[in-house]
Amino acid sequence: MTRIYVAGVGEKAGKTVVIAGLIQALREEGVRVAYGKPVGLARAYRHGRPCDPDGEAMAQVLDRPSGEELVGVLAGDTPRAWRPPADAWNRIQALLQVDADLLFLEGREWLGRGFLSGLSDVALAKRLEAPVLLVAKYEGEPSVDAVLVATTLLAGEARLLGVVLNGVSPEAELSEVQAYAAPFLEERGIPVLGTISFDRRLQAVRVLEVLEAVGAEVVVEGNLQAEVERFLVGAMGAEAALQHLRRIPGQLAVITPGDRTDIQAAALAFPRVRALILSGGIRPERAIATQAADQGKTLAVAPQDTFTVAETADRLLGRTFLPSPQRLAILRELVKEGLDLERLRERLG
Repeated sequence: MTRIYVAGVGEKAGKTVVIAGLIQALREEGVRVAYGKPVGLARAYRHGRPCDPDGEAMAQVLDRPSGEELVGVLAGDTPRAWRPPADAWNRIQALLQVDADLLFLEGREWLGRGFLSGLSDVALAKRLEAPVLLVAKYEGEPSVDAVLVATTLLAGEARLLGVVLNGVSPEAELSEVQAYAAPFLEERGIPVLGTISFDRRLQAVRVLEVLEAVGAEVVVEGNLQAEVERFLVGAMGAEAALQHLRRIPGQLAVITPGDRTDIQAAALAFPRVRALILSGGIRPERAIATQAADQGKTLAVAPQDTFTVAETADRLLGRTFLPSPQRLAILRELVKEGLDLERLRERLG
């Protein structure tokens, strides 16, 4: 069985998205594919137990009932050094016991995570004898620098398959990648195995996750599982807000001060708004709550100021992959168009 260790050059690089797309494309070719995450991060709960959201997402991709058995060890974010359990390596090794042609092993939050605990991507890939596929979110020159640093960390420890540049804007960045970034990396012996175009439909976050992250109190419960692709900060007049809403595509959530009833009413009347979050701890007027209930939309109150709520919410976009059939189909096409699967096979040997 062939193994590939997929590591992120930085946080939110898109490892899970790339793996899910590769699984769809390879399945189409008849390849039996499996997945495991040696060290997950306990940043969500399922049935009252901590879990790794990436493992849960991949369980859905693979039609598995739970992602618990796909994750070897669950780590936590603590102020002191996290110490893995005594049987950590036994749990991690158990992930290799699958009947498949190809096993994807997903790395930690970023390549440098875990050096203190001894369970870094570098150490894991070396011990599991899995060549490394790096995923980097493309952000111009800084992301190229980050790839160079990542390959320096891997040098002499684990074999590099290559790098995938993710989230590349087809309009603004693709020509730059093709003309400059990719040739630069190739000249330095770093194979660029492809690019994944940016698609906002893959960035969605559920309303419930947003409310939990900002500590908001739900005043009117709409569909908490509804997905949001963008956040609009309502600080202008109602008419200007409506014009702005019309221009922004996708499913929306509006964040506005609790005393701006004009914007609140306009946002609730707009069809693509899934949730309205009032900042500053100011509870809504009765008319706004009634309108939200009539429209079946979530209305919540957050204690922080508008900027803090918006910043926190925006960081959630793209953090967890939501594997709907539509998104998986989008990913399959993005991978088939952007990645050189034949070169990947050659690199695997």
